[in-house]
Amino acid sequence: MKLFLCLLSLVVLGLPRAQAEPVVAGQTLYDLPLEELVRVQVPLQADVGTRDGAHTALHAIVPTDVYTTEQLLSVGEMGLAYALAALVPGFNHPRPSIADGTDHAPPFTLRSLSPDQVLVLVNGKRLHQSSLLHTNSTIGRGSSSVDLNTIPLLAVERVEVLRDGAAAQYGSDAIAGIINIVLKGYGQTNQALLGWGRTTQGDGIQRQASLFHSTALASDGFFNITAELRDRGSSNRARPDADGQTRLHFGDADTQDGQLAWNAELPQGDTTLFSHGHLSRRHSRAGAFFRDADSDKNLPSIYPQGFLPQIAPRITDLSASFGVKGILASGSPWSLAYTAGMNDYRFFVRNSLNRSLGADSPTRFDSGSTAFVQHTLNADVQHNFGPHSLAGGYEYRRADYRIRAGEPASYTLGPDSPWYAGAQGFGGFSPDNATHVQRDSHAVYLDAKYALHPQWTVLGALRAEHYSDFGPTLNGKLAVRYQPTPQWLLRGGLSTGFRAPSLTQTGFTSTSTVLDGSALLQYGHYGVSHPVARALGAQDLKPEKSRHLTFGTVWQPSPQLTASMDGFVTEIDDRIMPTSYIAKSSLAQLSPQAQAILQQYGVEGATYFTNAVRTRTHGVDLRLDYQHDLAPGRRWHLRAAYSYAATRITGVNAAPSVLGVDMTDLVLDPYARVTLEAGQPRHSAKLWSRYSTAQYDLTFNLNYFGSYASTYGSDKVGFAAQWTLDAQLSYHLSKNTTLTVGGTNLLNTRPSQWGQTTDPIIGVGKPIAYSQYAPFGFNGAAYYLRLGVRF
Repeated sequence: MKLFLCLLSLVVLGLPRAQAEPVVAGQTLYDLPLEELVRVQVPLQADVGTRDGAHTALHAIVPTDVYTTEQLLSVGEMGLAYALAALVPGFNHPRPSIADGTDHAPPFTLRSLSPDQVLVLVNGKRLHQSSLLHTNSTIGRGSSSVDLNTIPLLAVERVEVLRDGAAAQYGSDAIAGIINIVLKGYGQTNQALLGWGRTTQGDGIQRQASLFHSTALASDGFFNITAELRDRGSSNRARPDADGQTRLHFGDADTQDGQLAWNAELPQGDTTLFSHGHLSRRHSRAGAFFRDADSDKNLPSIYPQGFLPQIAPRITDLSASFGVKGILASGSPWSLAYTAGMNDYRFFVRNSLNRSLGADSPTRFDSGSTAFVQHTLNADVQHNFGPHSLAGGYEYRRADYRIRAGEPASYTLGPDSPWYAGAQGFGGFSPDNATHVQRDSHAVYLDAKYALHPQWTVLGALRAEHYSDFGPTLNGKLAVRYQPTPQWLLRGGLSTGFRAPSLTQTGFTSTSTVLDGSALLQYGHYGVSHPVARALGAQDLKPEKSRHLTFGTVWQPSPQLTASMDGFVTEIDDRIMPTSYIAKSSLAQLSPQAQAILQQYGVEGATYFTNAVRTRTHGVDLRLDYQHDLAPGRRWHLRAAYSYAATRITGVNAAPSVLGVDMTDLVLDPYARVTLEAGQPRHSAKLWSRYSTAQYDLTFNLNYFGSYASTYGSDKVGFAAQWTLDAQLSYHLSKNTTLTVGGTNLLNTRPSQWGQTTDPIIGVGKPIAYSQYAPFGFNGAAYYLRLGVRF
């Protein structure tokens, strides 16, 4: 942090005086001559955070960042989540491998919290989460997240990142903050992109074709549609094993995406019809662990050389919003909207076998699917009373989660082996695992802003909700803005929030079967309402409850320069975590009663979700934005940002008495504790800079990723901080045609490796040398070409 602050200070002190002049009071854009009009900088505005209209950084009561489509396209990434990870400090998006379904839809986090503690909106409407529950040893274990990479970049006008708890305004999940994706609207230019790229090691080849088309409708209406095809080849950073052969796959999945997004408005007198949404279809493939030829998991008659199972899911993601908005005779804007969202995750396994079926085993399997559907109805109205405003509304939401069983061969325990039931790589869901859970919720809210004085503004919010599974919640927010001078702003706020338990955490069940002598035993994860989980002390999950404190300042000495600093504290009670494996073999103090329950149900061992711990996260965010006109047609834009967020466990709930163990033993093994407190970088910094002329644009993006940690066995293993550098040169071949060449991670930075281990696969010099927690992946340097045409 000291190094970053020193660099930031030098940047600020060395800034030249801007040549572009602001529009003075009483002067409008119509008064400016053309040569000055083209140099006017319009400040970026955000809608999220208040309900009385868009606001700039200087006037924001709560800290909010805005990233434009030009910035998102300038870092060389094809997916929205990957682009945000390159631009937003504190946005963590690792690229795990050999992690089952997570390889194909990796989660992201804000402020070192959980993926499900971030609310994602599209045009201000709630976006659904994925049906995938991250169950392996990755960041986000035990959560379901939103897949941002289902929205094509070319459809996005800007992304607003609210860095504050906002559940009292927007409902569940808004603990770490909110990401509001604003799609391109009226007056956009048609655009097409063709892209190609690869890593410097020759793999990870990427191909992209995108088309954005805008059709003008009557009365300033529009219909915008974006289509995109993406093909990302796999990368592999697994090293040769002791025999000198590379048998594992450790890198990005081989993924093909087809995406469609739309945004439309049609004015009809005093009202406007609107719709937006997206449809995404993804085919993906990645490896599990290799099975050696002489392994008892292999059948040499089928795979003489051994085999690498391939998990090959097909993922469908759909969101569609339809509504009407208008302005009442009193001047009050209102809106009524319906949003439907769906995520279907179908698991297929290739190049595998069910060892227990012997030579009769197929090599391709349908292992079942998970599906999540969400319906949301919103009604909102807002009115201004001079400088004051009052907003209110109602929201109804219905959620539905299902698990569909796979084909019998994907989960069956056959006669040829007592241990290895089902498809290797990803065993199928059995009929016993099939699940269907639902939930309804109703919410009402009030949101008021009151100007005590031209320098003082107070924001208050209150939101009451009722969920059909756990009951009512009531949350509030109070924020204050004080502007002692036109260039200086002080702000702060207190709020409470919550996160409703996801239906995946409530209902997910996945088990397998082994033969112990003459007895069939089951083991795996059970939903909290399952009889096995209930007998072992599981209870209905309660919502996670949070308390927030923010305080900060904004300084804008000129329209070209804005700097801010915001501190925050977030406390969360009843955080939901999976238990450790409940079995005598792993919990030495497991009670005789619990052992008898396992025996009664024919279960070797079990896990389930529980409200487990209390945490406290504190940190600080620094931002600087500077734009400078060097000469007519030449401009320099600099954005520097730093984030610090540290989480620690401050309390542990009581464990179910039937187990005879405390919650620390039940939930907080060394892996779980280290992942929660140190698995993500506490320090993160970005330095983005663009130099623009009439002929070309040159962009550099410097990233700093702080240190992080994982575990090997029960030992904590630290991984060093790293720097990466991205660069892009866009040359304008004509007014409407641009050729871009660029590189990501030009320093070819790799994460620090595991230390010396006794593991034959994981460790320095072993096939897997890097941690899955690496925040920027492990591909190394890559380069790309892109051709863009406007028409």
